[in-house]
Amino acid sequence: MLFPLHVRLDGLGRIETAGPTLRRIFGEEIIGQAFLDVFTMVRPRRIQGLQSIWERLGEKLVVSAAPSGEEPIQFRAVAVPVDRAHEGLLIDLSFGIHLARCVHRFALTEADFKPNDFSIDLFYSFQTQQTLLKDSQKLAQALKQSKLQAERKSLEDSLTGIGNRASLHRRLEEMLAHPDPGARFALMHIDLDDFKSVNDNFGHAAGDRVLMQAARALQASCGIKDMPARIGGDEFALLLADAPEEGELEKLARDLVAALSMPVHHNDQSCRVGASIGLVVFQPGQVPNADRLIANSDIALYEAKGQKSAVKVLSEEMIERHEKSTRLVSEIRRAVKKSQFVPFFQPQIDTLSGSIRGLEVVARWELPGQDVLTPAYFLEVATRSNIMVDIDRQVRRKAFSQLAAWQRQGRKIGKLSLNVTASNLRSVDFVSVLLVELAAEGLRPSDIQLELLESILFEQFDHELIEQCRTLEQAGFTLALDDFGTGHSSIATLIDMPISVLKIDRSFVSGLDSNAKMQRITGAMLAMAKNMGLDVLAEGVETLKELEFLEKAGCRSFQGFYFSPPVNAEEIERWLDVWQANLCQLSG
Repeated sequence: MLFPLHVRLDGLGRIETAGPTLRRIFGEEIIGQAFLDVFTMVRPRRIQGLQSIWERLGEKLVVSAAPSGEEPIQFRAVAVPVDRAHEGLLIDLSFGIHLARCVHRFALTEADFKPNDFSIDLFYSFQTQQTLLKDSQKLAQALKQSKLQAERKSLEDSLTGIGNRASLHRRLEEMLAHPDPGARFALMHIDLDDFKSVNDNFGHAAGDRVLMQAARALQASCGIKDMPARIGGDEFALLLADAPEEGELEKLARDLVAALSMPVHHNDQSCRVGASIGLVVFQPGQVPNADRLIANSDIALYEAKGQKSAVKVLSEEMIERHEKSTRLVSEIRRAVKKSQFVPFFQPQIDTLSGSIRGLEVVARWELPGQDVLTPAYFLEVATRSNIMVDIDRQVRRKAFSQLAAWQRQGRKIGKLSLNVTASNLRSVDFVSVLLVELAAEGLRPSDIQLELLESILFEQFDHELIEQCRTLEQAGFTLALDDFGTGHSSIATLIDMPISVLKIDRSFVSGLDSNAKMQRITGAMLAMAKNMGLDVLAEGVETLKELEFLEKAGCRSFQGFYFSPPVNAEEIERWLDVWQANLCQLSG
């Protein structure tokens, strides 16, 4: 039986026949050629002719050949005689170290090996490796695609499909490193106004539709190289790769505000939001990094929202104000830690009986060796920085402690009045915190009047806040509506709210004695309150004429500089002593 890899030599060492695999490798011209002309003896090198091969019958030989003059192939070989009578040889061949290359090069299959050729095992191993390699390549490709897809998703907002904060950050860094220092870019920082009310009133599905429409509006305003991104809940950005001049840029921003303000229809209802935009124009290398650039755009956005202007372009003055505000925030935080916020007290008088109806507590910042600062200096910054809650707590606890001390002294000062904001009322533990603080000083809820700031609380009819107010009333607190008449409340609100006292805003008191129109308005408010069974306190009384008119109109409770400005605990004690002494003289 002859095998695919063999040659048969005649007595002169010429190839008489060759196996089919060798003929495919070398071609038919191999027949008739001398074996050592086709093959080169690699090992042992001492073999020089046919006689040397005869001398090594049965030994392992290594030969090589270069089919068609191409790269040589190495074979293992064993020479055996054909038969005793024949002078020829049979040389059995098998692939050597070039097996893998030969399989590829000549498209070898299992049939090209003899059954007892150990190379067949290598062939099978090689096939397995090839299969594994292909599988590995497919897996690597799949992993590469998955990685690219994951990376793409990590830079994409899942709801709107536009870029996210990470992708904006990356793009900004690229622009800041742009090789052309004359390139001019712009970043719009966009905030949707009143978005929370859409979620609250129409549900989150409606809110999502508003966000998706906002993303489409940004995409419609984009050039090919521009980039829209959603960088927060209702915050967006639009990065312009070629910023126009400032006038055209502002027009583009205002057009975008108009597009973002278009109504969105959801479940047969129309939802609408507004938008504010902070604009920053920048060039490569102008700011150190993307974070600083985004912070600058946020400064411009804050100015736009604070000034009720839809669009603001960043200026040096804005940055200076922001830096000043940042320093003030640090100072306020230190002041809270040092317990520098203290209660001042302003008396509330019942002029009909002459009694002290109560004391309103106002916060003051007491700097050692310096002036005492009013909320006008710190209120806005502290509220925006979420520090006002800590200030309120510090002032409230000191006021409760002082009230408890006055009660132990036998002073009759009525109720302590505290201002309460919407954020206080939205705190789920606000009522319980008040009760614990009062109990710690031996006080009761009936000792306290809570004044709800109308300008903050009733811009929208908020059922959650109304329920919290009812909880406070049921706990024993008296509720007063502050700033009444400034245009935020409605009669329906007064009916629903558990209010006992209306405080008429100073704007309706100042100059009242000489303003007939204001007299009619104030008179109508007093009549309405009387019909609703509400007590009325006029605040901001500064002159005797204002006081006399209000008394004639039916008001009996007052607060203002005519009686006393807000003063510290020591001064209010002296004032109370003088007031009580004068009252005794009058009654005597």
